[in-house]
Amino acid sequence: MKIEHIGIEIDDFYVMELFYKKIFGFKTIYRYVSKNTPGLQTIMLEKGNFNLELLHRKRDENFTKSKDINHYHINFKVENVLEEYNRLLQLGITKIVPPKKTGDGFLEFYLKDPENNMIEISNKVLDFKGGAIKAVIFDLDGTLIDSEDNYYEADKILLSRYGIDFTQEDKKQYIGTGNLEMMKRIKLRYNINETAETLLEKKNSLYLNLAKNNTKVFSEMKEFLNLLKDNNYPLAVASGSSPIILEELLTSLDLKKYFDIIVSAEEVKKGKPAPDIFLETANRLNIEPHNCCVIEDSQYGVEAAKKAFMYCIAIPYLTEKPLADSFTLADLIFEDGMKQFLAKKAFDWVKEF
Repeated sequence: MKIEHIGIEIDDFYVMELFYKKIFGFKTIYRYVSKNTPGLQTIMLEKGNFNLELLHRKRDENFTKSKDINHYHINFKVENVLEEYNRLLQLGITKIVPPKKTGDGFLEFYLKDPENNMIEISNKVLDFKGGAIKAVIFDLDGTLIDSEDNYYEADKILLSRYGIDFTQEDKKQYIGTGNLEMMKRIKLRYNINETAETLLEKKNSLYLNLAKNNTKVFSEMKEFLNLLKDNNYPLAVASGSSPIILEELLTSLDLKKYFDIIVSAEEVKKGKPAPDIFLETANRLNIEPHNCCVIEDSQYGVEAAKKAFMYCIAIPYLTEKPLADSFTLADLIFEDGMKQFLAKKAFDWVKEF
């Protein structure tokens, strides 16, 4: 018998997974949505021969105070689970639950020690890599199309009308956020006497004039789209751009035909890094979030994808090292951005699930 893993109940997957990966060098083995316990989600992390399981389930304000809920557990690996179960029964152990197979490939049972702490006894009987990828969700700007320079030029022209010298360095902090959210922050930062909605309308007009004749689809991304479409994956766009921008550009660039669903951050309560846009997209696709894979170029997009409990392929638009912390959580990353991205490599990775 040896310790296989320790499980801890957590509140925020994004914060906790990032902490253990960045600070202690853990690697993510898989994410799992329980089939036997409704609402339970887990992430299994690995460091050397030790695993750490992060668990989150639906809870109320009294959850952390309850003595009936085990906020952590220790898991022992044994060679034969059924023999160990029978041995404990013969020893007169009464606080014990019969063995069952779990959706992530274990045969296990659990018991309580004299002070009501949970102990799991298990062995892995089936390899499990994570839930199948059944749909792919694309960010647009900087991911499917080379548009960030056009957006910067639109921002620069717009803000110059208010006497503001807006630089490329200023722009970096907004890449990956929704355009309406950006205008809200710009309005506050520069104390502009216009509504965020008015600023956005002016920006969209400037951007469309620039983008109509000056926007390119990344060639490898187009190939990736074709591979996915030919293999019948449902596809969606979830973007911080306004609906009118999405309609105009996707149509003019002949991309609209690829997508079953198109969602703007302006259609949800909060933009990236909140998970709202990805959760809404999964809902419209009628596919569970943990069966979706997001394609993103920004730190905020990766954070939003992981908060939505989705897979994420990251192709950073800003490739200066070190990359932002959130890229640590990408399931597949092309650290040097689009110049390193390979459609076949990304597609083969998606197919593995």
